[in-house]
Amino acid sequence: MSLGAVGVTSPVAIADGIPGVTFGTETGAPVETPTDAGPELTDQGLEPYTQAMLLGYAAEEQGDYQTALINFRRALAERPGDSYALRAIANMESYIAAQRREIARQQQLAALNLQVDAAVAVRDWACAAATVDEMITLVPPNSLERSRLVTYRGELSSLLDARSDISQWSSVCPG
Repeated sequence: MSLGAVGVTSPVAIADGIPGVTFGTETGAPVETPTDAGPELTDQGLEPYTQAMLLGYAAEEQGDYQTALINFRRALAERPGDSYALRAIANMESYIAAQRREIARQQQLAALNLQVDAAVAVRDWACAAATVDEMITLVPPNSLERSRLVTYRGELSSLLDARSDISQWSSVCPG
C-alpha cells in the first residue's frame, strides 16, 4: 500500500510511533532555544572537556598512554578537580611507569643474554650459571622462557659438577 493510497501526500515525521512528533520533542513540550552561548564547543561540537576525555580514552585503547595522559590533563584543566580526569591521569601515569619498568627489564635481560653468550664462548660455566640464575629472577614464573632458562641452568650445573674447563671460570663475569 502506498502513502497516496491512504490519503497522505507528504511524509509525516514520526518519533517513537507518534505521528507529527520529531525526535527530541516526544513530550510535546516546546523546543527550547538556548539564550546564552553556553559552554564553548569544539569543531566536533563537543565541549573541550568532553573532547579531551574522549581523545584520551581513544589513545588509551590504542596503548598510546602519553597521548592519553596529555588529553586527560587538558580535560582536568577545563574542569579542575574533576574526579574522572584525576583517575584517568593516575591510571595513565601507572601504565607509563609499568611500560618503563618492562623496557628496563627487557634491556637487562638482553645484556645478561650477551654475558651468557660470552661466558659460554670461553667455557666459563660458573659465570654462565650465575648469569642464568639472575635471568631466571627477571622472567615471570610459569612462563615458557623461565622453563627454558631453568632447563639451561640444569645443563650448566652438569658442566659445573664435572669441573669442565675450570681454568676458564670467572674470566668473563664482571667482579
